[in-house]
Amino acid sequence: MRSCRGGTLRHALAGLVLCGIMTCAGLLSPALTTAQVLDRIEIVETPTAAEIHIIFNTRALYLRHTPSEKGDYVTIFLDFPGQDRSRRFARELAVSPPSDLIPKFRVTFPDQGTNGLSIQFEKPVRFRISQRGIPSASRIVVAVKLDRPAALPPVPPEMKIPPATPPAAKDSKLSFDFPPFAPGKDVETYAEDLMKLGRKALNVGENEAALKIFNAILNLPPNKQSQVAQEWVGVARQQSREYEKAKAEYELYLKLYSEGEDAARVRGRLASLQEVIDQRAQAKTARPVKKIDEMQVYGSLYTYYYGGYSQTKIKDKVANTTTTSNLHDQSLIQSALDFTSRYRKDEYDNKLVARGTQTYNELATSDSQRNISRLRALFYEHSSQDSYLVRVGRQPGNSGGILDYRFDGAWVRYIAVPQLLSLNLVGGQPRQFNFTSNYVPDDPRNFSLNGERYFYGANVDIGPLWQAWSGNAYYINQMVNGVVDRRAVGTELRYAANGKNAFGLIDYDISYGALNIAMLNGSWVTEGTTYTILADHRRTPYLTTTNALFGVPNASLDLINTANESALRAQAKAITATSDLFLAGVLHAVSQNWQLGGDVRYNRISGTSANNCLVILPGTSTIFLNPNAITDAPCSLQALPGTGNIWTYSAQAIGANFPFEGTTFVANASYVTSQAYRGQSLTFNSLARLGPRLQFDTLLLLYHQTDSFDVELYRVTPTVRINYRFLDSWTFEATGGFEKTQSESSTQKDTTSRQFFFFGLRWDFS
Repeated sequence: MRSCRGGTLRHALAGLVLCGIMTCAGLLSPALTTAQVLDRIEIVETPTAAEIHIIFNTRALYLRHTPSEKGDYVTIFLDFPGQDRSRRFARELAVSPPSDLIPKFRVTFPDQGTNGLSIQFEKPVRFRISQRGIPSASRIVVAVKLDRPAALPPVPPEMKIPPATPPAAKDSKLSFDFPPFAPGKDVETYAEDLMKLGRKALNVGENEAALKIFNAILNLPPNKQSQVAQEWVGVARQQSREYEKAKAEYELYLKLYSEGEDAARVRGRLASLQEVIDQRAQAKTARPVKKIDEMQVYGSLYTYYYGGYSQTKIKDKVANTTTTSNLHDQSLIQSALDFTSRYRKDEYDNKLVARGTQTYNELATSDSQRNISRLRALFYEHSSQDSYLVRVGRQPGNSGGILDYRFDGAWVRYIAVPQLLSLNLVGGQPRQFNFTSNYVPDDPRNFSLNGERYFYGANVDIGPLWQAWSGNAYYINQMVNGVVDRRAVGTELRYAANGKNAFGLIDYDISYGALNIAMLNGSWVTEGTTYTILADHRRTPYLTTTNALFGVPNASLDLINTANESALRAQAKAITATSDLFLAGVLHAVSQNWQLGGDVRYNRISGTSANNCLVILPGTSTIFLNPNAITDAPCSLQALPGTGNIWTYSAQAIGANFPFEGTTFVANASYVTSQAYRGQSLTFNSLARLGPRLQFDTLLLLYHQTDSFDVELYRVTPTVRINYRFLDSWTFEATGGFEKTQSESSTQKDTTSRQFFFFGLRWDFS
């Protein structure tokens, strides 16, 4: 890492000035802008890997990635079940925070078509990719294997594993999966086979796999391998440098088998192991504290211009007339700043973070919607290594039961047991709710400090346990004007080991007695094949008393009070829909350069009732339930039909170095069927890397749809993008595309041609 010099101070001053300009501009005048999907990048160190956490502002569903485990350019294919699939996401980029653990990298979204994400490293790395879903958002975790070994004292020569079969050369194709024991099997034969497999795993350094195999032997009825397995469990722990756990296994062995030559050998192991444990303890107390005194300023700043023109021809087949129109439909400038100032001194770490975007829409119809700034984050964080953390200001949520994207408040963490147990307290005001038509989330003008809506909660982080399991349990209470808005308990559970990753989440509202979220997401990476599965059931949006006011004319938070609490809560529960999503996918490497994959997806969103309508008593602020309402006209969000069952079938082919060296080719075919429509899409995407600085990307999208009214739609969209990096920290990017859409029914034929483009400049500083 680098110490701060004059240039860094200039970066800091420039960043703060720019941040101030953007924020003040937003405070002075308002506008509609495209919501930011990519939220932030974090680097988290674990004992064996550095994890890159790519965090989204919305639910992102991991489908597959390429290459499978090593490379300098990684493409991750995603889906966004909560978003309109016809929507084009705005271009977003993020740069890596400074780190000694992994090479620099850049994240680009979208990439490889409409929903891809790419990560470009300065040099090839080994990695593993998984997903950790969170209630209203998601994070993709890229675990990059660390090249440097953990800083542990060497094992004395006398501490070798017991004599075994000759060491085998490590072979990545070896599999150590074993079938479960079924009743009726011969215990002795099964245990002997497991022992051979366990020794083989240990000999090639697969200590974790060996540990599972030996424990499987110990879980069998007593057999001839039980005594040996107990010793080898200790050996596997010792080889993994889990010295305290190895000691416990050896001590258990001596309790069970205290006599004989084998016991003497284990006593020798235990004595040698105790020496190492004592040496580690002495080295820890005698080791001088590493002196750290450094300042870092890093982040990025970019400005992009988006433009678009469209021409529409509408032919009325009945009247035999044709109407044409030309429209300048997009002209806006978007700028963004991501700024972090970090000061570390010895065990203390301080951060000041500011993130914001500003959009100037030249086509807005009013000054109030022309210029808007979003303050996505502005917080100060202070922490002491393995002790505590305090963060104050506008900050990301999406953990510990906080379902809003971000909040203004404080988060305090106390680390009770390093790398095992942490206690967290959190509180503040959520920043994702407003009834005004001009409302844009995160617009600073919408956020005035008041006591109308606030929350507080506590949660505990546990793990990792057994090198694979970790989790979180939480309690959250959210209030509005003295009425319970949301009161929930929940738990997150994570598992990662041997190519298997799983994440589970349950959120239960104890005030409503209703399940908000139940989700299980997992992936399994075997030799050449990746399997993905997701099962997700949730309220959409998540259940709160405030939901009752959606669609109520002239509604505001002031209408919520204890007098109408029961009517509001009943209404909120009635109009909050549920969503079910299930996905199963597979990706298989058929050759060195080609992968084939596919997935099946089921999605359904329930309808909501139109029988009730909330009405404001004229001349008052009293709100009541009108059971005689027969129309949803004054409450437009009340009567919503369900989607029915939506099935999506997709197939994908991914080719590396095709058709030229350094080119990645992706072809994707999808078929969607539902009550409302049937659709087919075909996309071809080619990404050519012309040296380390220049990228050339081409995309062709073909789409056809027939709806339940026999209206046919055809669409073709070719797009070209260029990305050029210069002076190490500057990037120029430009995209141009053309889209032609034709929609035809028995009475009308519409044809629309649209040209769209954007170009801009980005500066990554550190």
